[in-house]
Order: sequence, then C-alpha cells, then structure tokens
Amino acid sequence: MLGVALSFVLFIVAIAFIIWGGRFLVNAAININKITGISKVIIGATFIAVATTAPEIFISILAVVGDNHGLAIGSAVGSMIVNIALILALYITFLPTAVDKRDILKKSAFLIFVILFVFVLSWDLRITSVEGVLLVGLFIVFIWWFGRGSSGKKSRHVTPDISYDEIKRIRRNIILEFMAGQAFILAGAFLLVQNGERIAHIIGASETVVGLTLIAIGTSAPELATVITSIRRKSGDLAIGSILGSNIVNSTLLLGIVGMVSGTLPLSAQTLYISLPILLVVSLIAVLPMVLRGKTYRWQGIVLVAIYTIYILYLVIVQPI
Repeated sequence: MLGVALSFVLFIVAIAFIIWGGRFLVNAAININKITGISKVIIGATFIAVATTAPEIFISILAVVGDNHGLAIGSAVGSMIVNIALILALYITFLPTAVDKRDILKKSAFLIFVILFVFVLSWDLRITSVEGVLLVGLFIVFIWWFGRGSSGKKSRHVTPDISYDEIKRIRRNIILEFMAGQAFILAGAFLLVQNGERIAHIIGASETVVGLTLIAIGTSAPELATVITSIRRKSGDLAIGSILGSNIVNSTLLLGIVGMVSGTLPLSAQTLYISLPILLVVSLIAVLPMVLRGKTYRWQGIVLVAIYTIYILYLVIVQPI
C-alpha cells in the first residue's frame, strides 16, 4: 500500500518539476525577445516548442527501448491532443485574444499539413525508420523556414536603449534559465514514466490508454506552465506560438526519432482511426478562426474542452483496457 501511495506522490512531484522547468524556459524566451526583438510567436514556436517537447522525446525513447511501443505512441499523440483541446482551449476560454494572422497562418498551415502527412504514413499501422527520417527532415524544414523569417519579424515592444551591461546580464540569465529548465524537465520526465508505468499496472490499464491520458497530461505540463506564465506576463502570442510549435515538433521530430530508434513503430487501430482524426479536428477548430478572423473566441475553448472530455470518456469507458 505504501508503494502505491509513493508512486502517486512521485507522479505529482514529476509534474511539478516539469512545470517549474517550463517557467524557466518561458522566462528565457522573454529575455531573448528583449535583446533580439524577434517575434514572441516565432520564439514560442521554435525555441520554447523544442525545449518543452523534451519530456515527450525522453519518455518515448525510454518506452521504445523498454519495448513499450503503445506508451511511446500514446504519449506522443496524446500530448498533442492535450496541448490543443485542453491547454490552449482553457487559455482561449478564459482569455480570448487577438493574434497576428500572418504569424499564425504559416504555423497553422504547417501543423495541419504535418498531421495529414503523419496520418498518410500511418495508414499501414506503422511508422518505419525511413518514414522517421522523413519526419525529422520536415522538422529541419520547419526550423529553417521559421528561423529564416525571424530576422524580419521584430517585435513592436523591443526596448532599443538596453545598455551593454544589461544585455550581458540578460544573456547570462538566458543560459542559466535554459539549463535549469531542461534539468527540471528531464528529471520530471524520468519520474513521470517510471511512476506512470507503475500506476498503469496498479489500475490495469493498457500502455496506449495510459500514454494517451496520464502520461500525455503529465508531459504537457511545460506547455501548461508556458500558458500560465505567458498570461501573467501578458505574452499571449508566446503561449499560442509555443503550443502550435510544440505540436509541430511532436509530430515531426518526436515521431521521427521514435520511428528511427524502434526500426518499425507499430500503431494501434485506435490511434489511426480515433486519436489522429480527433487531433486533426481539434487543430482545425483551434486555428481556423485565428487564420480567418485574427482572433480567438470563447466558444472555441468550450467546444474543444467538450471534445476532449468525450474523447477521454471514450478511452476510459468504451475503449477496452
């Protein structure tokens, strides 16, 4: 009984570690914006997106090495659904906001394209090492494309008269915050996968269901921390950019690495016919109003949370464990 309680306590500690790590990364990103003037949307969609995807990558590699393929694919796809249908949904429910349509359009189009591409690759219920290489190639294109555009996307809020000493101090803080953020995230990810597997055995759930629920929510803690911190720092563009970017990184770099490491990553029919279509639907609901109208609406968040609730109930009640 003590071992069971300890697993749940350590699972919560793991999420706390990941949230703290996410806060450090957001502060580092805001400091980058201060001294470079690069758009917060672009910083969120690249720097923060890659950094906050570290738990999913670490957990999925551990799962594949341990021959837990269901946990690997479940945590990857599940965290993408959580990012859009829960975290972004809660943000736009409580704080509808205007966005830069030009910044959002490229990221939204790339995200939808990548989801459709993954769906096509997964049609034979597997992702091979060659397909993994293709996905990593798409990630490289993503970084190159948005990195190339960053030089022309300067923030309106950059401070032009920062002293040289202040810039040196900010640069030092960026390095320290980035290192601290990654350390907390990786430590949290390790505790999460270890205790998530134990909890799965305790409740008798399948690896895929645990990956799509408990592990997915836990590994999305950095994105949650990003949203919370961004709201407090009044950096809504950073929150939206980081979530869209995280899902692009998950669907390219993460699935690509896992496909290459595993040689052949098997997918369940549930992932192909239920989870990936759900991911596409919630992504379209989230991005279309931003692209077409340049703003988010409270109804989007309510609809997304409702879809997520129905999806979780399906996994827990209808889908066999």
